[in-house]
Amino acid sequence: MIPLQIKTTMSKEQIQAILDNANDEFLERFFETMLNEINSDDEPYYKKTRQILLASLNNEHADDFFIAICGWSLESLIEKSY
Repeated sequence: MIPLQIKTTMSKEQIQAILDNANDEFLERFFETMLNEINSDDEPYYKKTRQILLASLNNEHADDFFIAICGWSLESLIEKSY
C-alpha cells in the first residue's frame, strides 16, 4: 500500500480553480463547514486568538480576511473587544 501524503497548504492555482468553478451551493457549504469546525474546536478562545494574530503578522492583507469573515477589520475587532 502506498502511504498517503497529505499536503498542508493549497497552491494559489488550486484556490483560483475553486473560485473559478465552484457554485454558490459549494461556497455556502464551505463557509458552514468552517463555522462548524470553529465552533466544535476545543481549543480555548485565547489560544485561537493568539494563533490568528500571529498569522496576521505574516500577512500584509490580514484585514481582507477579517472583513470577508465578519465585515470588520482587525483594528475594529480589537477596538470592539475593549
